[in-house]
Amino acid sequence: MENLTFKLYSPLTAELLPVDSEFCQEDELVELRGRELSAYAAAISEQIEREGDHLEQYLDGENEPYLAAHVKSIRLSVEEHGGELCGCATVVVDADLTERGLNDLQEYLSGQYSDGWGEGFEQRDIAVEDGSLNVHFWQPERFAFTLEQGVTEPQEALGEANTSQQTQPPQPAKKYEITDIAHPVYPELHRIRALRQVSGDVPYGALGGFVQSEANLSQDRDDSWLYNDSVCRDEARVCDGARLYDQVMAQELALVSGSSTMYDNAIVCDNAIITGGCIRNDALVCGNARVRENAATHIAPVVAGQSVVMGDLSGSVVVYGRGFILPGQTVDNPTRRLIGLNERCAAIVREPGLPPGRDGKNRSTPER
Repeated sequence: MENLTFKLYSPLTAELLPVDSEFCQEDELVELRGRELSAYAAAISEQIEREGDHLEQYLDGENEPYLAAHVKSIRLSVEEHGGELCGCATVVVDADLTERGLNDLQEYLSGQYSDGWGEGFEQRDIAVEDGSLNVHFWQPERFAFTLEQGVTEPQEALGEANTSQQTQPPQPAKKYEITDIAHPVYPELHRIRALRQVSGDVPYGALGGFVQSEANLSQDRDDSWLYNDSVCRDEARVCDGARLYDQVMAQELALVSGSSTMYDNAIVCDNAIITGGCIRNDALVCGNARVRENAATHIAPVVAGQSVVMGDLSGSVVVYGRGFILPGQTVDNPTRRLIGLNERCAAIVREPGLPPGRDGKNRSTPER
């Protein structure tokens, strides 16, 4: 019987404990998501190999007889998908896998990621140049599998999906439409709906966040999008592939573009411009702030916690806790070494060639 192979992608998150942290405190941990995790793909892959990357061995013939009979192999890895580093399950099944079987397979993987294999994996400290990573294959929110496009798929399992793709209307000029669904607090804002497949996780017909007008979100053929209950209002604009999630607010004259992502309750406002980086938690980017990649390294900052950025920020920098970048202040890291900024330390950075400190670590002296 012929075997079929396909891939199921799912989101990854992680916490990074910077190398110079003296104590493992919650406010010292830096949350990372798909795009920021790309730099650590090799280290994560090595840990997966050490942990064991074949999940078919855990299939229970008594409790999961159908999957045990039809699934030949499930191999875990991490791969780039949709511009983010994702968990990837490469699955080999026989041609008799049904739609119900595919659903059962996804439930099995969800269980392994949350309580089985993944529970053990997330407790492993993965040593990286910048510190120590703990990686999560399971997410309590926004967790879903994405079937790889253009691979050999179980026809019975995906028959309905293939039919819907064949009957989908021709690709329209516009990326989205503004619906009649009003925001519960700001009635002048309305949800958007995708008029075509925008990206791997935004299919035709998917509902998005809220806008005030089409000027707020690009109609171009890029994958910029407003997810969940995120908002772009006033004269703010999201374009060129930027993504807003959760309860994020972009307002006034703010611009979010390029590889930028924003999560949780983060806000960008005033004349601030974000062209690269990740803004999350309760962070605020405001005033005439500029957040972008470093021109030499192409690495963008992370702004997290309750940090406020009002100046110029670029490069491999993490602003966390209650960190503050003042108006007119420029923080640009032209190296690949990670700099951490919070309310207690102006900078913590590991540089080559420095003599070890008292504890034997190679570090620079923080500015207090």
